[in-house]
Amino acid sequence: MKKIISTTVCFMLVMLLAVSCKKTTGPQTYTGVVYDATMNNITLITDKGDTVNISTMDANPQKVPGVLINDSVQVTCDNKEVDGVKVLTATDLSILAHSPYYFIAGTWVEPNPINDKEVQGFTLKDDGTASSVNMATLQFNKWNLDNRTLTLSYNSIGNKQTIEGIDTLHVVRIDADSLILSNPKQIVWKLARQK
Repeated sequence: MKKIISTTVCFMLVMLLAVSCKKTTGPQTYTGVVYDATMNNITLITDKGDTVNISTMDANPQKVPGVLINDSVQVTCDNKEVDGVKVLTATDLSILAHSPYYFIAGTWVEPNPINDKEVQGFTLKDDGTASSVNMATLQFNKWNLDNRTLTLSYNSIGNKQTIEGIDTLHVVRIDADSLILSNPKQIVWKLARQK
């Protein structure tokens, strides 16, 4: 009986080892969301929940364009030998859906509630700085987008004092032309991109 159990266990271990060491040949395609990106590498969380590191070094920029964190992508890869090590290397990349980072920079405005001939809002610059549009007492100076949370640093000016603060807002919706922001209790801003 012990011999049968021992033989069965050995057989199962050999099969498990054979399956786990299976080598993939030819191109592989992954679909998922960009978790991290550098000049020479992207880390992808696949639709299956796996984390995959893919080299973009020496890739053709027409076939493998730059990506932003949270872009949804499809990447075709080959195993390339680099210094004796097989490295998963991108040969083709398609962006399926842009992340909010793609759309967020720019000037966002809404009608001014005090003067219907004016707009008010803010400008978010690519370098992380911000500025206010037609808001003399609320001066935005920095911004950051983390996942779908937008933080806006500001100085509130009035009554012979300046108060520094940070607004933390949830991005309800963002696309090329509209941005809707909320705090935990209500919609705060419905903005349009200023052209």
